[in-house]
Amino acid sequence: MYIKSKISKLNHKFRYTKKSKKSSKDFLRSSLDKNAASWYKIKEMLQALQPMETGHKLIRIGSDFDGGYLVPDDLHGIEATFSPGVSAEIEFDLEMAKICKQCYLADASIKQPINLEKNMHFIKKFIGNNKGKDFIRFEEWIEENEPYSNNLLLQMDVEGAEYDILSETPKSILEKFRIIIIEFHDFGKVFDREYLEKFEKTFKNLNKSHTICHIHSNNTLPYVTFKNTTIAPVFELTYLRNDRIKSKLKKAKIPHPLDQPNSPKLPDPTTPNFWQ
Repeated sequence: MYIKSKISKLNHKFRYTKKSKKSSKDFLRSSLDKNAASWYKIKEMLQALQPMETGHKLIRIGSDFDGGYLVPDDLHGIEATFSPGVSAEIEFDLEMAKICKQCYLADASIKQPINLEKNMHFIKKFIGNNKGKDFIRFEEWIEENEPYSNNLLLQMDVEGAEYDILSETPKSILEKFRIIIIEFHDFGKVFDREYLEKFEKTFKNLNKSHTICHIHSNNTLPYVTFKNTTIAPVFELTYLRNDRIKSKLKKAKIPHPLDQPNSPKLPDPTTPNFWQ
């Protein structure tokens, strides 16, 4: 068993390294496109991703490796969680179901998980900005279920749709969430002007009401390097609403001792400080 496990890890590492080289080549090629966004503009946007200390220690909620997130220890009084984008691993939601009164989950791509608690409510729909057979608007989903609370938690993993949703979400809706955890995708397309505009618009909208308190790179996709800056194509950000910040802001230390690689089988060079 030990030998098989070692061979499996070596195979994973080989494929990862091969994929990493291709990703880096594609990334470099996109930077040379005549319509590519300027490196100056990209660096300006990256600087907005600096995590700060908020006076709350960070704790880990959810499973080991993929499916676990670091959040501020400011969960007392959280009344409900919203989780658009559901996978087979819902340990985070199960733990939150013990802390808050209600948990709302949505995803049209899977069947309802079989191990939901009584206070967990699943709808088989995608969350988006438009209505449709398989869609419900983000604002509508929130207002239907928790119209009066401003003690909510959002955990979003919607495979790239986060930009279209959160760039347009009104501040009044975002302010309902004390804590926001988002997995951001597609950063390998940062030289694409259309994507860069989406990134900038989304982060500016979130920064109106919230402050980043943690960043963690997802190692399931290889990182890419450009001009001595290593960028993770997929990463997780944890936000805390500004009125919950207890201390004078200073830069948070990254990586955090509670961080874990999303995949233990793949190389994990830890979160690079690409925002600096």
